[in-house]
Amino acid sequence: MATGAANLIAFQTALDQRNIVYNELENAKIPAVRIRYNMENMERIDVFFWFDQDGETMHFGSGVLAHVPENKTEVALRAINDANVNYRWLTFFLDKDNDIVASGDAILSPNVVGDTCYELLNRTLSICDEAYSNFMKAIWA
Repeated sequence: MATGAANLIAFQTALDQRNIVYNELENAKIPAVRIRYNMENMERIDVFFWFDQDGETMHFGSGVLAHVPENKTEVALRAINDANVNYRWLTFFLDKDNDIVASGDAILSPNVVGDTCYELLNRTLSICDEAYSNFMKAIWA
């Protein structure tokens, strides 16, 4: 039976094979890793993966995609709703600090954890980079 720690190791192995730099989050309550990327439309994005102890599920999400000024909250929420309608795999939301972030959950199959997480990483990066432009247009237009 897989564990969260074993799933983290499988993902780290997949990242190592592709020469992708990551940081294990040693102070996290469950096994976790952060990957930082420079993107086409945004300067930088952090993507996090948290592996549940049950070994069957995991959560992933982005760091802050954009901060929303208080006077732009309404228009930003419309852009977030549009993104949630137009993109699969991720849910965008406005957090308590008025930052736009994305998150998702996945069920893991033991033999393909590394490849599954790598695919989710790529989808997260692609979707966030594309959605970022729309968020910026909404916030600063």
